[in-house]
Amino acid sequence: MPFELGLDLGIRRCSVDLPSPKKFLIFEQNAYDTKRSLSDLAGQDVAAHRGRYEVVIQKVRDFLRVEAELDAPGPSRIKADYETCLGWITEKKIHEGHSEKEALSLPTSERLSEMKRWVQLGRPVRFETHV
Repeated sequence: MPFELGLDLGIRRCSVDLPSPKKFLIFEQNAYDTKRSLSDLAGQDVAAHRGRYEVVIQKVRDFLRVEAELDAPGPSRIKADYETCLGWITEKKIHEGHSEKEALSLPTSERLSEMKRWVQLGRPVRFETHV
């Protein structure tokens, strides 16, 4: 979404009466891809994730820890929780009649709903059917 990012950055740079400074965490697949398409990105750090969710987890965790002073667990813990949750969702969806491929490519809103359910249930390690 380079266009939307450019608009947001432009507004922030031109306005003097904004209520608070906005912090950005910008990701790209490969290093310097965004700077090639958005020349006015100078001064903004862009994190290249190289298609690895582990990098995204660590960068988001560190960003929130520093910028929002969030008391966050370490990236390895977050990664383990994410993988456990993903396994639980996959088992649940297969039980509901999805293929593994379908279970791994749910719409975002459905995935988020299942993640919330997983947390509500106490973060179980395995999906268990209740007959």
